[in-house]
Amino acid sequence: MNNTIKKTIKSKGLKSSWVCEQINLNPSVLSLYCSGVRVPNQKRLRQLSKVLNTSIQQLFPDCKIRRINYYDLGQ
Repeated sequence: MNNTIKKTIKSKGLKSSWVCEQINLNPSVLSLYCSGVRVPNQKRLRQLSKVLNTSIQQLFPDCKIRRINYYDLGQ
């Protein structure tokens, strides 16, 4: 999947190692995310977008947004 993680990190003047420290991620895993070999799970997506102060849609321009509604029926 096409992503802009590496480009975003560089444009914000950050280091990959700092990003990894902030979200407790192995640098080799971040490298796999950047190259598109692996795709981060929902939790990691939120963490990356928060640390990089950007939206998930900006990190993954081709992603589709799906919303899940939860209904509390009081049972």
